[in-house]
Order: sequence, then structure tokens, then C-alpha cells
Amino acid sequence: MEVITASTTHLLSTLNKLTDHSFFQTLPQSLPVSPCVITSPTQIALPDSFYFSLFFIFGGGLYILLLFPFTLRQKQWLAAPLVAGLFAFPLIFTSTNSPVLQLAHLGACGCVLMRQIDLYYVRPWRTGKEPTMNLEDWWTEVWQPFRKVPMSKEQLQRFELELQQARLRREIERQEREALYNSNHSSSSSASKQSKDMETQAVAGSSDETAKPMKGKPVKQIYTPRVDPNPQHWSAYLPRWFFYAILMDVIPFVMSFITFEDIQNFNIIQTFLLRIGVASMVIFDISLLNYTIMILCAAITGDLVHDTEWTLVRHYFPGFATSPAEFWRQWHHLFQYIWVDLGFHPVKHLLRKHFTSKSKNRQLANGLELVLPVMGVFLMSGLQHEYMMVGMWHIRPGHMTLFFLIQGAGTILSKALLNTVGKKVHVPPVILITLTWIFNLTTAGLFMEPVLKNHGYNMIANQSILLHSYNFLRSNGIF
Repeated sequence: MEVITASTTHLLSTLNKLTDHSFFQTLPQSLPVSPCVITSPTQIALPDSFYFSLFFIFGGGLYILLLFPFTLRQKQWLAAPLVAGLFAFPLIFTSTNSPVLQLAHLGACGCVLMRQIDLYYVRPWRTGKEPTMNLEDWWTEVWQPFRKVPMSKEQLQRFELELQQARLRREIERQEREALYNSNHSSSSSASKQSKDMETQAVAGSSDETAKPMKGKPVKQIYTPRVDPNPQHWSAYLPRWFFYAILMDVIPFVMSFITFEDIQNFNIIQTFLLRIGVASMVIFDISLLNYTIMILCAAITGDLVHDTEWTLVRHYFPGFATSPAEFWRQWHHLFQYIWVDLGFHPVKHLLRKHFTSKSKNRQLANGLELVLPVMGVFLMSGLQHEYMMVGMWHIRPGHMTLFFLIQGAGTILSKALLNTVGKKVHVPPVILITLTWIFNLTTAGLFMEPVLKNHGYNMIANQSILLHSYNFLRSNGIF
């Protein structure tokens, strides 16, 4: 025993001689394990259980209301106070004990708020359909952000029927626009007659197709979702889960050494490295969340994991995107359908109803239909992130909205360049990836300003094993 003690003492003394203590003296005595949370004088702090119950009271009430057989006007009147409460109460009340869950709560409230505004007010105006939902649709709605729920035979038939009818409606609208354009320039009635004939055939075809699923007969072409040919047991995804978990421990630990005062004095290279770290943390955090939900679901149900059913498992790493358009296609699709329903479709409906169908300049009309609906999607994403930042840190709004609008413009421009210059000039992918990184990191300052200013990158530091180990070793004088 004395030999072991002596050897250990000699080893430690040797290490102390070789170690430069000046380096350790420059390190902070302790690292922060919680972010800077700002409580506004106008906000009321609530216990966590009461604060997080706001989402279930107002968001759950809106979903339950969809199940009742009320008229459209009655549902809209009943939904109005719930929508107002879902928007305002997370901004009025706050929870200072759980900043991570508070941010998640604000994100959930923002998503459900947008979804319910679409279901109760926008979609009835756009399509004429009342906001109704049965239990089967409700269950699909719950899983939709995370999982593509497999369709039953009846759902497949209904999906295919709606797909065929949507194609017919688009064809009718195209014929009508061409007929109106031709009549304005040649005063010919032949185009109008062709449009009416097309509409009559479409109505007749629609009625025939509607009768098929009513009789229980399958449609001719049934839509079949992609099926994973090699489903895996949930344990096969544990290595990936551990990979993301380790990254989500290392990155907060490294970034905990940085203060906002240090960031303000960074040069260009240091700023870019910092933005890469924050962006990577966001990407890996979302991936870790999705893998956690997927593994828990498979472990509880005993089902094999079909990775085609999960929206974040088969996506490529967005860091290798060759354009902003490809980056956002590869980015997570958790709430994309919400932004599309509330941003893309209403804007396109307004354009076709009030402008493009009446415009004499077809090139301008088609260009607006390609640009403005996409910008509507990015606007909705910006507003949701703005809602989260205002509720969390009470910042002046504008940073998030401007960031996403710039990203939307970059997405549209990159698609236009790909369809024109990209067909004539070959650019090596490594150059395109580098240019995409430069664009994203340059504009990321708008996105990261409130996060960095309030040490938002330290939100999950409390879960970092490395960070707690560092504080423990420093407090006990180990180094």
C-alpha cells in the first residue's frame, strides 16, 4: 500500500512540474449552469406546474372544440377567447425556474396558435370547409410534427381522391386563366368555351370518383407511402442517440467559457466559429429530441422503427447543402405544414383571386405566384420565432422576422439561379457548400443576437456532465 501511495505521489508531483499552472489560473473558478433569465416587471411569475398548464388549457380546449358538432360561426366565437388566451397568457406570465421548458412552452404555444388560427378562421375562408375533426384525425394531428402516420385503406382512397380533385381544380384554374388572357387580347370566345367544357367534364369526373369510395371500391391508382424495406429495432438507433447526446454535452461546455462581453470583442473568424457552434447546437438538439421521441415510442409500443415514418431520421445533414433552397429542404420539418397552411396557401389564394387571374402580364403573375407564397412561409416562421424571443427575453421584435425573410429571398434566388445559370455552368459542390455556409453564417447574426445577448446557448448547460465535473474539480482544488 505504501508503494502505491508513494508512486501516486511521485506521479502527481511530476505532473505538477510539467503542467503550466498559468493556464489553469486563467480559467474561471466556475461555469454558469443556467442562462440569464430576464423577468419583466409586467410579467407575473408562476410555479412551473401552473405555467405549463396554460398550454393544455387553451391549446387543448381549441382541439377539443373541434370535436363538437357546432356551426362554423359558433365555433369561431367560442374559439376567439381561447386563441387570445393562448397568445397573451404566455407573454403575461413567466416561469423563471425552467428556462428550457419555458422556451419549449412558448414554441408549442406559437405553433398551436398558428394551427388553430388556420383551422378556425383562415381555412374556412379559403376552402369553405368547416373546422371539424374526428378522433382519428386528431390522433394524426398529434403525431404529425414527428411522425408520418401510416394510412389505412380508407385513408389511402380518400387521399388519392382528394389528390385527383386537386389536379382537376388546378387544371380548371389554368384553363380559366388562359381563357381570360386570350379573351383580353383577341376577343375570342373559343378559349372560354373550352374552359367551360373542361369544368363540366371535371365536375362529372369528380362525381364519378366520389362514388367509387362511397361504394367501397378502390380507386384505380392508390397512393402508397414510402415503406422502409429494412425496419430496425429501436436499439439500432442508440449509437446515433449517444452521438448527439455527447455533442450536446460538449458544445454547451465549451461555450460556457464565453461571455457576451467576449463575443462583442471577437474578430471575424471567432464570430464565424461561434455561429457555427450555436447553429450546430440547434441542429443536434433537434436531432436528439427526435431520436429520443422515436426510441421511446418504439420501446413502449414494441414496434420496429420504420425510418420513413419519422420526419427527422432520413433527412440529410443540412450542413452539406449546396444552396439555401436545399438547406431548408433538408432542415427539420417539425412544423413546416403549419407554416405552409397559414403562409403559402392563403397568399397563393389571395393572388389567384384578386390579381393573377386578372393580370394581363402573365410573366409577372407567374413570378408573383412563385415568390410571394414562399415568402409567406418564411414570414410565418419568423413570426413564431419572434413570439418565442419576446416571451422569453422581452426583446424588441424584428431580428427573427428579418432573418427569415432574408433566408426566404435567398431560397428563391438560389432556385432561380439553379434553373437558369445552373443548367449552363457547372460549379463544384464544395464551392456551393462554402457559399451556402457563408450566406447562412453572415445572416445568422440576426438570428443569434437575442440568444447570445441573453446567454441562451447556456440553456441546457445544467444537463452537461462535463460542466458539472469542471465545477466540482475546480471547487475542490484538483486543478
